[in-house]
Amino acid sequence: MKIIDAHFHLYKNAKTGILAQGGASLSGFTGAFEEAMPLIERAAVEKIVALAVIPIQPMRDSAISKWPLDLTPTEKADRKAALEEKLRSRLTDFNQWLLSMARTDQRIIPAIAVDPTLDSSFMKEYILSAIERNQVRILKIHPAVNRTSPTDKGYYPIYDLAQEKALPVICHGGFSGEDIEGKWCMPGHFKKVSQDFPTLKMVAAHLCYPHTEELAPVMKACRNLYTDLSFVIGNGLYDDAALVYQIRSLGEDRVLYGSDYPWADPVKGAERLMGIGLTDGELERIAWKNASDLFGV
Repeated sequence: MKIIDAHFHLYKNAKTGILAQGGASLSGFTGAFEEAMPLIERAAVEKIVALAVIPIQPMRDSAISKWPLDLTPTEKADRKAALEEKLRSRLTDFNQWLLSMARTDQRIIPAIAVDPTLDSSFMKEYILSAIERNQVRILKIHPAVNRTSPTDKGYYPIYDLAQEKALPVICHGGFSGEDIEGKWCMPGHFKKVSQDFPTLKMVAAHLCYPHTEELAPVMKACRNLYTDLSFVIGNGLYDDAALVYQIRSLGEDRVLYGSDYPWADPVKGAERLMGIGLTDGELERIAWKNASDLFGV
């Protein structure tokens, strides 16, 4: 069976990947490119959607917390301007690295990071430039890591452009390391975005766990909304019967397979997908066809 892993993280090196996981490997993996690609082969995965994630707001907060308290207004303004330039560079540098990896390995489909807290004019120009160079077909956002929600108005110019250019958006869904309750990325947030941008295709990742039951009626109402199995399938958050039930409740035509490497084992995730009890037709759609249709690969 063909497999597209539609939720996969890559990092330049082990140190960066470990830092992204909070300073410790959660599933025994680093996320480094050299580690990841042999795992793809072992999992018999044909392509991966590689997601860039940059915690811009935490970086900003950390930098500002170190500033002297007695700065003059002019000094603060100068520091802020320099900081924003540095943050823009951090985002574009990571994206450019990921795009360069995609050029060298045809199995990689890059999903570049975009951010609601950076200057909106810069962000739109950056996305348009990437489109013009035929570098990007998917955008990635992670509201929770930036301590906001998908309904943050900073995202709206991004959604507007993504809708206009038919770029799908992959968004974190449900709980995260700093948001155990999953309050930043609830199903209701995705309903609001889907209603405001009715032709924007968006993936609310991770089944919005632990709010999957609430996600099902939202997806029925919002035909432009998708989800994926990432993290959930590889970490046993639902047993096989419950996972099949959730997939069918959500609609097997809008659920994608994803591992969430390095937060989960991509080999075990792919193996488990094949044995949870889906029909051949359901398995085909989830393993690769839904991703192929959504992302045009």
